[in-house]
Amino acid sequence: MLRNLLLAGALAALGAPAFAQVPPPGGGLFISPCGEPFRGGEGKGAWFAGADADHDGVLTLAEFRADAARFFKLLDVNADGQVDGAENQRYEREIAPEITGMGLGRPPGGPRGERPGEGRFIKRIGPKQAPREGAARFSMLNEPQPVRGGDGDLNQRVSAEEWAKVAGRRFGLLDADADGKLTLDTLPRRP
Repeated sequence: MLRNLLLAGALAALGAPAFAQVPPPGGGLFISPCGEPFRGGEGKGAWFAGADADHDGVLTLAEFRADAARFFKLLDVNADGQVDGAENQRYEREIAPEITGMGLGRPPGGPRGERPGEGRFIKRIGPKQAPREGAARFSMLNEPQPVRGGDGDLNQRVSAEEWAKVAGRRFGLLDADADGKLTLDTLPRRP
């Protein structure tokens, strides 16, 4: 044990890269409806405050789409109006690596391949509910990969037009009472 601690300290002193720790589902990380990660604190509130351009406590479809467009520009590194495979890989590796997790941060419940409802899963989520995966573990929407989820024509690229359409669809999913506005109080809780 002491040997392992000394080795870890020596590697840290040498500047060896450390593995990123994946926060547990429900704490420490919030993934916005369009896939932007917010780490630490109250991520949902931070996202909402940034998206609410006029700071009136109400998020309209126009504000929601503007926030989605802002994040799209961050993803579209070469500014060609599309998020392609390399840009999506950058999203998964650098911007939101927690959504892939490489097996880290998985819900408790046994080895990979265990079906929901068996073993310890039944205590956590019940027999009829599948566990959320990817970004869905940290989000209000059950969408494991929100960037790839915007690829409406399945051509391995997400255009700005597709992104605007998926932003509208996601707004509709969150606007449960269909009144054309979102408030922090009416947004669904994370799983």
